[in-house]
Amino acid sequence: MIRVRRSFGRAYKKLTPQQQTTVDKAIAHLESSFGRPHLHAGIGLRPFGGYFEFRAGLGLRVLFVVQQSDPVLVVVGDHDAIRRFVKNTPI
Repeated sequence: MIRVRRSFGRAYKKLTPQQQTTVDKAIAHLESSFGRPHLHAGIGLRPFGGYFEFRAGLGLRVLFVVQQSDPVLVVVGDHDAIRRFVKNTPI
């Protein structure tokens, strides 16, 4: 089950409807492939600091952590927004 932090919800609301649709599709792909490396390779899942990151389209990234073996979505944004978040927010 995928859980969501408030920081993700705030960032998600700032996206355009088209970006939200793209993010929703990427999240659905993560949900169906999480823990199966060959399947999640298509979304570019990789470690990023103490987090994990995956692509949601060309310019969007989604940052998440794993708690109790479930992904918890933390924030969504472009590469620079993700870097700022990781730099300024402890896990």
